[in-house]
Amino acid sequence: MEKKDAKTGENVKPQPQKQEEGHEEAVEETYFFHPVQLSEESKEHLDGEEIEKYKIEIEQKLNELLKGINEETLQLSEFLMAENKMMDDICLSLKQILKKLNVSFNIPPRDIPLRKKVKKVILNEECHLILVYEKGEVHSAFLAEYPPEIVMAVLWVIMPEMAKVIMLYRKKIGTRANFFGRVKKELKGIVKAIVSSKEVVAETSAEQATDIVKESIKTEGQD
Repeated sequence: MEKKDAKTGENVKPQPQKQEEGHEEAVEETYFFHPVQLSEESKEHLDGEEIEKYKIEIEQKLNELLKGINEETLQLSEFLMAENKMMDDICLSLKQILKKLNVSFNIPPRDIPLRKKVKKVILNEECHLILVYEKGEVHSAFLAEYPPEIVMAVLWVIMPEMAKVIMLYRKKIGTRANFFGRVKKELKGIVKAIVSSKEVVAETSAEQATDIVKESIKTEGQD
């Protein structure tokens, strides 16, 4: 807003504040980033020894923080290595089971955390997870090659189904074993009967032959 000069009566524009004054104020209000903010009063009373003390405390805290991060990183590396090893072992065992049972699973796509939308998910007997996308694209890889989140989701879906498949397979093997058991029992009975008859005949023939030889010897002696 313009003001009039008291002497001349002319309008006078207000003078802008000097840039140097504004710059000095900005500098005063700006502090270098530091973990410990010191007030103006504390700055005035701090001497060299106290400043050095603050620096030592900050360095100690930083070292403790870095040590904690390093320990967590080492544990994280160990967990990741163990996780990868267990995933490989699980998927290899699963492959052997699926191949032996000759079974595959259709998995609901909504149960698998995938970024792209898929219309079909299949875990085949070779333990390959096959993804059929909506646009017709197909991706297939060994289950252990997928991220741990996907492997875990697949296992959560198929394990209940695996239990059912193994139960049916057990019943199938049980029926087969019972059949073989009955046949084995009958065959053993037949073998026992046949072998016993032959042994009796063989023993009788041997005794008769011995008697004939003895009679022949006696007859020759009398002559």
